[in-house]
Amino acid sequence: MKKHVVLAMLVLGSLGFAGTAQVSLATGPISRPNILFVIMDDVGIDQMRSFGYGGVTPPATPVLDLVAGHGVRFRNTWAMPECSPSRAMFFEGRYPLRTNVLTAILTTDLANSQVSPFETTTPKVLKAANYTSALFGKFHLAGPTNNPYGDGTPNSVGFDYFDGFLEGAPHPIDTTAGGIQTTGGTAALPTGPYGCGFVPARNDDLIHGSDRGACYFADQRGCKLLATSSTAPSPGRSCMEQGGVFLPLEMGGDTCKPIPPANINFNLPNAYYVFNLVTNDLQAGTVYKHPLTDPRARTYSPIETTDAAVQWINSRLPGQRWMATVSYATIHAPYQQAPQFLTPATSDLSGVQCTGSTLEETRTLSNQMLEAMDTEIGRLLVQTGLASRQPDGSLQYDPAASNTMLIIIGDNGTYSPGVKAPFDLTHAKGYVNQTGVWVPLMVAGPLVNTPDRDVEHMVNVADLFQLIGEIADLDVRAQVPKSHVVDAVLMLPCLTNPGQSSLRTHNLLQSGINISAHGQRHQPCVITCPPNGPP
Repeated sequence: MKKHVVLAMLVLGSLGFAGTAQVSLATGPISRPNILFVIMDDVGIDQMRSFGYGGVTPPATPVLDLVAGHGVRFRNTWAMPECSPSRAMFFEGRYPLRTNVLTAILTTDLANSQVSPFETTTPKVLKAANYTSALFGKFHLAGPTNNPYGDGTPNSVGFDYFDGFLEGAPHPIDTTAGGIQTTGGTAALPTGPYGCGFVPARNDDLIHGSDRGACYFADQRGCKLLATSSTAPSPGRSCMEQGGVFLPLEMGGDTCKPIPPANINFNLPNAYYVFNLVTNDLQAGTVYKHPLTDPRARTYSPIETTDAAVQWINSRLPGQRWMATVSYATIHAPYQQAPQFLTPATSDLSGVQCTGSTLEETRTLSNQMLEAMDTEIGRLLVQTGLASRQPDGSLQYDPAASNTMLIIIGDNGTYSPGVKAPFDLTHAKGYVNQTGVWVPLMVAGPLVNTPDRDVEHMVNVADLFQLIGEIADLDVRAQVPKSHVVDAVLMLPCLTNPGQSSLRTHNLLQSGINISAHGQRHQPCVITCPPNGPP
């Protein structure tokens, strides 16, 4: 892997940082609508059918297509090539060179390269207009290591409520499938390793597979027997999706015992299915790290993210303004099967390997993960009242009738193995090249004039800081100390005026090395990773 150096690539325009064009909005009074901000992880524009891409087999994304058709598609949006710098810019509006958040934050990085509690972030700005802010899912802005606030960093940077995980990615896949792996597998004794985190069915893997067994749970549900059926072709996978650990019949899973066998371990993270869930509640003054035995921490991560966001949004009092950031972990590595019920039209993928041994298998899983996230975004819209489900299963969405602005964006380019043609998979996520930084951005809602149109003007992800302020009818520069340069430019005129000319004169892209403990440096995953995920 090539080492990263600090790079800045200028796209169209001359170098300079004062590119904020002042224009007359002339949009009339702004009603200060609510704001729903959805972040898709490692989803570059190459994945998006609604932007004209998606490769030979585009993922089916009817919800994203619907939003794109009812809003504005920003077709020239540039992010930083890694997660943390882009996310810091969403909420600070400042280039990485000003904040030291130069690449994806890892466990060795010091607080100097994490979002500072002294920065003026979006949730802090919105308090001036009486907005309450929450973030759900992936955080990856600061902490929990090498930070005095630890698991409480979401509150420290301004969020009133947080429910999700602080790390930059799901943990690696648990190839022991909950501790049951032994050695010396035969057709009579289906042992691991289990590459996708669950015991496959016998027809998918004669050596490692099993068609019957006991599914043990960490909570009061106890245990239940599972077998291969038309609705659950892989009982091991079905057990994992329910939050349990599957003990094959051949290992003693012929009956449910009152106490789980000693080799079952409920304290092992497993990619998207068992994760470190943290809840911050600023009003209650509580920071709680859920044990891995908590059923909420043993749910498919995007489902838990949607559930938490829906509950919080629906608990807002009438007239209370809010901004909810819903930050899905998908489609970040490791690639792992999503629950089949989220993608019922997709063929069963229980037999697909999660080792990344072939691009075809990786892209098959990537497609299914993105399609599952699309389903969850649809559920988010329906269960918060922004859309309705029709008898044929499709969604009806009338953004002009809502009081919520919807923003959906990818945080950086796609991870190399999942990149779709004709984009360059050798210069994808992690590189300041087109495939690494070109991301989809769509905005819909009551402030959009003449929806279902494209904006080709340059946009930088820093500009979202400005846009969110404009939606709240706030001057963000009046909120930020004069000592802090804001690099965002106006965006709202592009929503309200279909004929608006370009407001950005240049674009800056940057990658570098964060300030780390003891000079350590582990590179984030950009081309290849350790087995099943990043360090």
